[in-house]
Amino acid sequence: MTQLKLEDYIIPSASFGKDNPLPDIRGAGDLHASIDIDNETVSPEESRYMGWGRVNGILPYTIRDGYNRRKRPKKWKAAILENDNLCAVFLPQLGGRLWSLFDKRAGRELLHKDPVVQPCNLALRNAWLSGGVEWNIGIIGHTPFTVDPLYAETLALGDGTPVLRMYQYERVRRLIYKVEALLPDDSPHLLVRVRIDNAADEDTAVYWWSNIAVDEREDVRVIVPASRAFRFGYGGKLTKVDVPYYEGMDISHTTQIPHALDFFFDIPDGQRRFISAVDCRGYGLVQTSTDALRGRKLFVWGMGKGGRNWQGFLSEPGKAYLEIQAGLARTQLEHLPMERGQSISWTEAYGAVRITEAEAADADWGAAARAVESALEAALPRATLHAWDAQLAAELDGKLGEFIQYGDAWGHVDAMMNIEAFESCGLRFPVPKKGSAEAEWLTLLETGSLPCPDPLAEPKGYQIGEKWMDALKASIDYGMSAHWYGYYQLGVMCAYRNDNTSAEECFNKSIEHAVSPWALRCLAVLKQKAGDAAAAAELMARALDMLPQRHLAIEALQAFIGAGLYEDIERAAQKLHGSIRNLGRIKALRIEAFLQRRMISDAEKLLLSGIELTDVREGEVSLTDMWFRLCALKTAEAEGIEVSDALMERVKSECPPPAALDFRMK
Repeated sequence: MTQLKLEDYIIPSASFGKDNPLPDIRGAGDLHASIDIDNETVSPEESRYMGWGRVNGILPYTIRDGYNRRKRPKKWKAAILENDNLCAVFLPQLGGRLWSLFDKRAGRELLHKDPVVQPCNLALRNAWLSGGVEWNIGIIGHTPFTVDPLYAETLALGDGTPVLRMYQYERVRRLIYKVEALLPDDSPHLLVRVRIDNAADEDTAVYWWSNIAVDEREDVRVIVPASRAFRFGYGGKLTKVDVPYYEGMDISHTTQIPHALDFFFDIPDGQRRFISAVDCRGYGLVQTSTDALRGRKLFVWGMGKGGRNWQGFLSEPGKAYLEIQAGLARTQLEHLPMERGQSISWTEAYGAVRITEAEAADADWGAAARAVESALEAALPRATLHAWDAQLAAELDGKLGEFIQYGDAWGHVDAMMNIEAFESCGLRFPVPKKGSAEAEWLTLLETGSLPCPDPLAEPKGYQIGEKWMDALKASIDYGMSAHWYGYYQLGVMCAYRNDNTSAEECFNKSIEHAVSPWALRCLAVLKQKAGDAAAAAELMARALDMLPQRHLAIEALQAFIGAGLYEDIERAAQKLHGSIRNLGRIKALRIEAFLQRRMISDAEKLLLSGIELTDVREGEVSLTDMWFRLCALKTAEAEGIEVSDALMERVKSECPPPAALDFRMK
């Protein structure tokens, strides 16, 4: 009989720390923000929505970069679904991630189960975790809730089968999504139904990918029913290529791929949609779905030093994984249009698949895919999955469960702002807690006045919607929110819209009412956008003098670099508290200043002192570049020559960087 249990799940975990209070008015970086499409291999119809639906940044969300790399045992809340065949462990406090799917009959884990919880800078909000299955909603660049709590409820089907429901309100697209998981008695497959609803009274864009991690080994082969795929990688065009044999390698065996790459498989219309990863004996995981979940993807870090370094950085040395994914669109470079009032839903299935060794090794990839499909059809017929999809929609939509976990209260606040138009789909979003960021904005609605905190207090949260902007403008005009915080928040809204002239006026008015480091910093960002590096550095210096906070310190030193004020960096760094001065990012900025001043021994000492760039970004090679520049300066000094392009090429071949400094992806 199936059980749904709530248990404590203890795992070594890094501290997540506090969110970054500085609003993302620069626009968070994304590898996929600029897409170069090969129009010879990708048709206009296929590329129709590539690049469409972009947003200006991660606002209204805050950046989650306060984590460290010191892992200690931590207790997480786990929701566990178990029958005689499978045991599925979900972590509602970490985006509802399916952390583990254990095949009890075979005694084997089907997913890549991470031994630690270690955030790294791989998402638009920065913090991201590897392993398990992540539910990605909203915008390209991983879900905003990947390390945040979701609402979670327990409920049951009419026959008593327990169901775990997790849901949340996504503020950028104004979407409500829910993930409902169940393990029917005797089922060899975990069923996961997803429904997305447009909660607003206007059209929006939608994005979804179920991101599945499985162990990467030489004997693991990815099998998909496709002969063509869209290939995308670091620094290259999006091209459509034949698969699995590509540029002399078999991409279905991912250990043959040298560098990080994405392959988005073009599964023919009418074909059952699935993706699998099996070992040399023909055993492994298969994921399938009803047809609404169209896309399937393979991502690998590649076998280069940078990719291997990333694998260990996210987990532990020797723990390698690859990602097989399923999404609404053909590729992960697209948002799709979603009309007001529209709902999208589908059902996924996760379980073990067995084919013969010969079938798993078949050089004819199509034949291997047909073998997987045949085994899948025998265990879970396509018609049966569609019947489950209809049954779950009929039984679960509109049905309330019992709360086991609460998420944030932004859904309640936005519902109050759009009370006639907000569609909650029967889901509950409780009132925000007193003193929370949500409560500030609810107070604006209820009293007409946005609370005004101390200028040195860290801002708690932001809003960017048109109705919120209109409400704040009206409150300021009536004198209710005509204070430093009201103008500051309005400035953030203007800056998000790239109305930099209005934003600058707002930040200056904020400073007229009370000088705050937050408004000074935002003015500095506007100056940087305008190309005035000196003014930006001066404003950041003032902000840092007011409050030597870690995020202000990092941005101040970055501004000094931008303005060429290299001597100011060390003076400012020495005034910082040791806990801030010893941050990896602060050390990296100090090394940059030393290199610019040709202080070779100081740069080398700091670079080799065990620097750990906790927030190193996917694709960032700053530490590697510093190493090569250091080597070039040392060689030039020793040989009495000048640093040149030829010397840089020489040291790149003669002076390989230490592994801890090498995050190159190509």
